[in-house]
Amino acid sequence: MLCRSVSAGLAGVEGFLVTVEADVSLGLPGLTVVGQASGPVSEARDRVRSALRRCGHEIKPRKQIVNLAPAGRRKDSPGHDLAVACALLGAHGIVPADALAGAMLWGELALDGALRPAPGTLAVADCARRAGLHTLVVPRESLPEATLIDGLTVIGAPTLAELTAHLRGDTLLPASVAERPVARARHGPDLADVRGLTLGKLALEVMVAGGHNLLLHGPPGVGKTMLARRAAGLFPDLEDEAALEVTKVHGIAMARSADGLIRRPPVRMPHHSVSVAGLLGGGTPVRPGEVSLAHRGLLFLDELPEFSRPCLEGLREPLEDGRVRLVRARYAVELPARFQLMAAMNPCPCGFAGHPERACVDGPAAVQRYAARISGPLVDRMDLLVGVMPPSAETLASGSTGPPSEVVQERIAMARRRQRERLAGTSASTNAEIPADDALHTLCALTSSAESLLTSLARVRRWSPRAQHRVRRVARTIADLQRPDAAPDEPIRDEDLAMAAQLRNPPGPAQDEGAA
Repeated sequence: MLCRSVSAGLAGVEGFLVTVEADVSLGLPGLTVVGQASGPVSEARDRVRSALRRCGHEIKPRKQIVNLAPAGRRKDSPGHDLAVACALLGAHGIVPADALAGAMLWGELALDGALRPAPGTLAVADCARRAGLHTLVVPRESLPEATLIDGLTVIGAPTLAELTAHLRGDTLLPASVAERPVARARHGPDLADVRGLTLGKLALEVMVAGGHNLLLHGPPGVGKTMLARRAAGLFPDLEDEAALEVTKVHGIAMARSADGLIRRPPVRMPHHSVSVAGLLGGGTPVRPGEVSLAHRGLLFLDELPEFSRPCLEGLREPLEDGRVRLVRARYAVELPARFQLMAAMNPCPCGFAGHPERACVDGPAAVQRYAARISGPLVDRMDLLVGVMPPSAETLASGSTGPPSEVVQERIAMARRRQRERLAGTSASTNAEIPADDALHTLCALTSSAESLLTSLARVRRWSPRAQHRVRRVARTIADLQRPDAAPDEPIRDEDLAMAAQLRNPPGPAQDEGAA
């Protein structure tokens, strides 16, 4: 007898539909699983056999074949156990086949028939919704995560025996209508604690307000990392769709269940010894890297020149496209990676080139080699390039500070509201995402004098077309912060463009930003 059930496979952080076909016939008793079942799925035979013996019904010794379709895609999650067991129960005639129609099953089986959570429940629930299924059956411990997806009837089963009774209509399990709790991250330290660093704090505000990338360069100990740690408290909460994306990524990467949507943008600070796979993603099965864990949030790379060259050059694609595409011999996976990059570096190996009080001990060649660790194309993809110098002793002793994070966050929220109004009907959500086509000249229009200023600055500083586009976007964000009550389509003024140019000061010796 043939019976089918539905499960889901995981490709990166997205799920795809898997049809589980079970056929039971006369022959040599045994269980065979086919359809690129690898890793934990190939081990499911023993778990499923043991769980079926304890389901409360007699399982006759028969030849059993299970196929996971499509056969051309790899399946490597123990979450398929439940669908395999239920398809076999239907093929043995213990549960009616129509009881499995329209339902997706996801969970790992213990040898005694208990159901255990499997990683990726949120991605599986989202796949069930997109596939038009109306019911999702998961272990009881996975209910909080599965009910984060609207439009699904979610059933939590503690054991295979109780689920079998439910499918037979003997004892029904309750459908879950649990509320959707919110998992909130703790805000970072307050920006008011930072004294001096006026240009650095302005750059931080512009970065968060417009979704830009920021590179801070200056001597060690001046406060570059201190500014980065205060960026978390400036980001606004994530919208529902973005929060769902972030929660899916973290659920799969951390292999744990989510107890609510992650509303706070993630902030990731990997060490410079991170591998390429750790930064961009990889492994078998594929797991998201740091750039995907920073999706819809901030990726901070301290001591930028100390990162390996493959890691740094691997950032080019996600910075432009908001995704990472991993191509291997037998598969290709696309991972989300729309993050803001904030980086910090010293001006030279000793760190004191340009310091007002300490002398640099490195020769010009050493300084040039150090700066060359960051390629021109990568620097060209940074919107904000800001030098940070140590505040004077008088500034540190004065006790005067800038506005607290709450005030700055409110200004950022107002700027973001203007951007949403301006960008309504487009694919962009922030100024940094405005495409470099006719929309850029429309949404980031310049006054005639500002246009002349941009032409002059591009010629003197040898800006590439990409750099000029980024300066326009930064100027648009500065205008949103400086004049929140102005019309969204008001042209960018000279002072906005001049400030944007001041926030683009490359590190090291004078550089040609025309590299492509």
